[in-house]
Amino acid sequence: MGETAIQKLVCQAVVSDHYRIRLLGSERAEVLRTSGLDEKEQEALLAIPARTIEEFAAGVERMARQWKRAGMGSIARETAVMRGLIEVELPPRNACPR
Repeated sequence: MGETAIQKLVCQAVVSDHYRIRLLGSERAEVLRTSGLDEKEQEALLAIPARTIEEFAAGVERMARQWKRAGMGSIARETAVMRGLIEVELPPRNACPR
């Protein structure tokens, strides 16, 4: 799993309402296609059932654990990064200027 690409993907979804809506909605395939991830990673992320960024990040974490058990790359470091992102609290929507 591309650590930088996955970190950038989740960070962008955390801070951008528009990006998050696209990632969690019908435009996920297009968002992933332009994210720098390879085809296998894109397919895995497309298969994550999620309506919220928390559900999506938890799915990424589950996927990373499965890949680690299967011996596919250096996933431990990526999982730690994802845990830090999942714990970020978003400000109330009306607190952020548009």
